[in-house]
Amino acid sequence: MPIEMENYKLLIIDNDIDNLKLMVSIFMEQLPFSKCYQCNNPEKAMDIAKEVKPNLIITDWDMPQMSGIELIKQFRASSFAKETPIIMATGVMLTANHLKMALDAGAMDYIRKPIDAIELIARTRAALLITSYYQEIVKQKDQELTESSLHMIKSSEYISDFEQKVDTITQKMDININDAKAQLKALKEELKFLSKEDSWRRFSVSFSKVHQDFERNLTSKHPNLTPTELKLSAFIRLGMHNKEIASILHLSSDSIKVSRYRLRKKLKVETGENLEVYFLQF
Repeated sequence: MPIEMENYKLLIIDNDIDNLKLMVSIFMEQLPFSKCYQCNNPEKAMDIAKEVKPNLIITDWDMPQMSGIELIKQFRASSFAKETPIIMATGVMLTANHLKMALDAGAMDYIRKPIDAIELIARTRAALLITSYYQEIVKQKDQELTESSLHMIKSSEYISDFEQKVDTITQKMDININDAKAQLKALKEELKFLSKEDSWRRFSVSFSKVHQDFERNLTSKHPNLTPTELKLSAFIRLGMHNKEIASILHLSSDSIKVSRYRLRKKLKVETGENLEVYFLQF
């Protein structure tokens, strides 16, 4: 989830003390629970950022010790502020080329002086939200990579296990063909079951990320639903047809059709009412 907009740390860098006081006062009034760190020396700003790890950095452009452009480049080259959103503030460098320079250096946004309170708060919120959503996407992708890696490990274990079973059955072929056939049939059923469970697990993980409360809300109104009926409900919620559901669950389309009919009766959904639309409320 995105960070709470009131609970973050801001680092403001400007060699003009009055500008620092103005921006701090605006944040204290508009976002009273935020924590502001001030710095009028860009050379010291790196140490402060490394220590406090701010959620947002606002820096002036025209400073005697170091330009805002050079400071941003240093932040982007660091390990502690490489992805921290940075807003450039300036009352001198105001052209389109200047804006491009700031963005190319690594600034996320650009605000002109004299500072307008409404614009400052709006750009601050936008920068924080964009960064927060980006971090959430990266986190989700990392989770997907982890899940994929675990799946590969599990699949490798399954394959190794099946290879051993096939070797055992092969050795029995010449001794007891009927016993070997029975074991092959059992192996086929086991493979079908594992494939079915794996397909559902993958679907369930992805579905839960998007519709986190669906199962909880549905079982709250219909507590007598079985795990199989909950699976079917999730597929229907996405608008999947019987043939598609059957393919995932390794069942026949007719079997899904019957299960769907029984589910409708259990939910007491009228024949004329769309079952997919019914599930949209959960």
